[in-house]
Amino acid sequence: VLAIGAQRQVLIHHTETLALLGILSFSEGFPHTVRFSRNGRLLLASGGRGGMSGCVVVWRLADGRRVIEIGGELDAVLVADITADQSQIALGGPSKLVKVFDTGTGTLIRTIKKHTDWVTALAYSPDGVLLATGNRAGGLHVWEAYGGGAFYALAGHDGQVTAMSWRDDGNVLASASEDGTIRL
Repeated sequence: VLAIGAQRQVLIHHTETLALLGILSFSEGFPHTVRFSRNGRLLLASGGRGGMSGCVVVWRLADGRRVIEIGGELDAVLVADITADQSQIALGGPSKLVKVFDTGTGTLIRTIKKHTDWVTALAYSPDGVLLATGNRAGGLHVWEAYGGGAFYALAGHDGQVTAMSWRDDGNVLASASEDGTIRL
């Protein structure tokens, strides 16, 4: 399946037939990030209304039911990801903060205050051990996912970090930037 974020909704399509399989309501505003969990059973969307509100919503794909709602932010949530074991969700946005929540209770576990500009990209490693975060100024950091300690500060981008992805073994991180480069 393919998930596409649209105003106040997420569309689910079959990749071979392109048939619309379902529509998930995201009444909170515009979804900025749409991402499947590692096992493909959950779909996460982060977003909201710029300057007004933001959150992260997770649906179970089997029945389209909302299973997690996290956030209550004062601005749109630009990026979010969920750990492979589905125990944590990290989010970021214009606040320059990375917030990590417990998915079972919805409580805030930790706040990372390292970024000097909007947090525009983040991704958990496939094993859930590390969390990479990038910002609008080109800053890129890797953190211990469960302790929050700094692991690496990675230099090299001169523009906004727009996307990142881990290799399946978690030993290489790819990051893309508005400076026109992809770094490994």
